[in-house]
Amino acid sequence: MKRMLLAGSLLVLAGCAEKAEPVTTSKSEACDVKVDVSVVNHAKDKTLFDKALCFDQKETALDALEETKLDVVKTGKGEMAYVTAVDGIREKSAGASSGWVFGVNDKPGEVGAGSYQLKDGDQLEWRFEKDAVAYFQ
Repeated sequence: MKRMLLAGSLLVLAGCAEKAEPVTTSKSEACDVKVDVSVVNHAKDKTLFDKALCFDQKETALDALEETKLDVVKTGKGEMAYVTAVDGIREKSAGASSGWVFGVNDKPGEVGAGSYQLKDGDQLEWRFEKDAVAYFQ
Protein backbone atom coordinates (compact mmCIF):
# COMPACT_ATOMS: atom_id res chain seq x y z
CA MET A 1 0.00 0.00 0.00
CA LYS A 2 2.81 2.38 0.87
CA ARG A 3 4.43 1.61 -2.48
CA MET A 4 1.24 2.47 -4.34
CA LEU A 5 0.90 5.78 -2.51
CA LEU A 6 4.53 6.61 -3.20
CA ALA A 7 4.21 5.70 -6.88
CA GLY A 8 1.00 7.74 -7.15
CA SER A 9 2.62 10.75 -5.49
CA LEU A 10 5.57 10.58 -7.87
CA LEU A 11 3.24 10.48 -10.87
CA VAL A 12 1.36 13.54 -9.61
CA LEU A 13 4.60 15.40 -8.97
CA ALA A 14 6.02 14.42 -12.35
CA GLY A 15 2.84 15.57 -14.06
CA CYS A 16 3.03 18.94 -12.30
CA ALA A 17 6.67 19.35 -13.24
CA GLU A 18 5.92 18.82 -16.93
CA LYS A 19 3.22 21.50 -16.92
CA ALA A 20 5.27 24.11 -15.11
CA GLU A 21 6.03 27.25 -17.12
CA PRO A 22 9.73 28.12 -17.52
CA VAL A 23 10.85 30.99 -15.34
CA THR A 24 13.05 33.61 -16.96
CA THR A 25 15.54 35.35 -14.75
CA SER A 26 17.05 37.72 -17.28
CA LYS A 27 15.73 41.24 -17.08
CA SER A 28 15.80 43.36 -20.20
CA GLU A 29 17.13 46.86 -19.59
CA ALA A 30 15.64 49.84 -21.32
CA CYS A 31 18.26 51.95 -23.01
CA ASP A 32 17.17 55.56 -23.63
CA VAL A 33 20.41 56.53 -25.36
CA LYS A 34 22.92 53.95 -26.63
CA VAL A 35 26.34 55.36 -27.51
CA ASP A 36 29.55 53.77 -28.76
CA VAL A 37 32.23 55.21 -26.46
CA SER A 38 35.95 54.97 -27.09
CA VAL A 39 38.93 56.53 -25.36
CA VAL A 40 42.11 56.52 -27.42
CA ASN A 41 45.64 57.78 -26.83
CA HIS A 42 46.45 58.83 -30.41
CA ALA A 43 49.95 59.89 -29.36
CA LYS A 44 50.75 56.20 -28.75
CA ASP A 45 48.01 54.64 -30.90
CA LYS A 46 46.55 52.85 -27.88
CA THR A 47 42.87 52.23 -27.15
CA LEU A 48 42.02 52.57 -23.44
CA PHE A 49 38.28 51.88 -23.70
CA ASP A 50 35.88 50.84 -26.46
CA LYS A 51 32.35 49.74 -25.66
CA ALA A 52 28.69 50.58 -26.29
CA LEU A 53 27.07 52.08 -23.18
CA CYS A 54 23.53 53.06 -22.22
CA PHE A 55 22.69 56.49 -20.84
CA ASP A 56 19.68 58.43 -19.66
CA GLN A 57 18.56 61.33 -21.75
CA LYS A 58 20.38 64.61 -21.01
CA GLU A 59 23.65 62.88 -20.09
CA THR A 60 26.73 64.45 -21.64
CA ALA A 61 30.02 63.55 -23.32
CA LEU A 62 31.70 64.22 -19.98
CA ASP A 63 29.29 61.83 -18.22
CA ALA A 64 30.20 59.18 -20.78
CA LEU A 65 33.92 59.59 -20.11
CA GLU A 66 33.34 59.26 -16.38
CA GLU A 67 31.18 56.16 -16.98
CA THR A 68 34.20 54.36 -18.48
CA LYS A 69 35.61 54.03 -14.94
CA LEU A 70 38.99 55.28 -16.16
CA ASP A 71 40.61 57.75 -13.77
CA VAL A 72 39.47 61.19 -14.97
CA VAL A 73 40.96 64.46 -13.70
CA LYS A 74 39.14 67.67 -14.59
CA THR A 75 38.83 71.26 -13.55
CA GLY A 76 35.53 73.11 -13.38
CA LYS A 77 32.03 71.65 -13.43
CA GLY A 78 29.24 71.03 -15.89
CA GLU A 79 29.48 73.17 -19.00
CA MET A 80 32.78 74.65 -17.80
CA ALA A 81 34.52 71.32 -17.11
CA TYR A 82 37.92 70.78 -18.70
CA VAL A 83 39.57 67.35 -18.79
CA THR A 84 43.24 67.52 -17.82
CA ALA A 85 44.05 63.80 -17.54
CA VAL A 86 42.59 60.37 -18.26
CA ASP A 87 44.07 57.12 -16.95
CA GLY A 88 47.22 58.97 -15.87
CA ILE A 89 47.78 60.57 -19.29
CA ARG A 90 48.05 64.31 -18.62
CA GLU A 91 47.70 67.25 -20.97
CA LYS A 92 51.08 68.57 -22.18
CA SER A 93 52.72 65.21 -21.41
CA ALA A 94 53.42 64.65 -25.14
CA GLY A 95 54.30 68.27 -25.97
CA ALA A 96 53.11 71.78 -25.25
CA SER A 97 49.96 71.40 -27.38
CA SER A 98 49.00 67.88 -26.31
CA GLY A 99 45.74 67.28 -24.52
CA TRP A 100 42.34 65.64 -24.37
CA VAL A 101 39.58 66.43 -26.88
CA PHE A 102 36.41 64.66 -27.91
CA GLY A 103 34.65 64.06 -31.17
CA VAL A 104 31.16 62.86 -32.05
CA ASN A 105 30.38 60.95 -35.22
CA ASP A 106 33.87 61.65 -36.64
CA LYS A 107 33.65 65.42 -36.07
CA PRO A 108 35.31 67.52 -33.34
CA GLY A 109 33.07 68.55 -30.47
CA GLU A 110 31.68 72.03 -31.05
CA VAL A 111 30.76 72.71 -27.41
CA GLY A 112 32.26 71.73 -24.09
CA ALA A 113 32.03 68.09 -23.05
CA GLY A 114 29.75 69.02 -20.15
CA SER A 115 27.37 70.69 -22.61
CA TYR A 116 27.12 68.12 -25.38
CA GLN A 117 24.03 65.98 -24.72
CA LEU A 118 24.41 62.46 -26.05
CA LYS A 119 22.03 61.23 -28.74
CA ASP A 120 21.03 57.66 -29.47
CA GLY A 121 23.46 56.14 -31.95
CA ASP A 122 26.28 58.64 -31.35
CA GLN A 123 29.85 57.47 -31.75
CA LEU A 124 31.78 59.34 -29.08
CA GLU A 125 35.56 59.31 -29.10
CA TRP A 126 37.70 60.86 -26.40
CA ARG A 127 41.14 61.46 -27.89
CA PHE A 128 44.55 62.31 -26.50
CA GLU A 129 46.32 64.24 -29.24
CA LYS A 130 49.93 65.42 -29.53
CA ASP A 131 48.50 68.60 -31.04
CA ALA A 132 45.00 69.03 -29.64
CA VAL A 133 44.48 72.33 -31.46
CA ALA A 134 45.18 70.72 -34.85
CA TYR A 135 42.32 68.25 -34.27
CA PHE A 136 39.86 71.15 -34.62
CA GLN A 137 41.33 72.47 -37.88
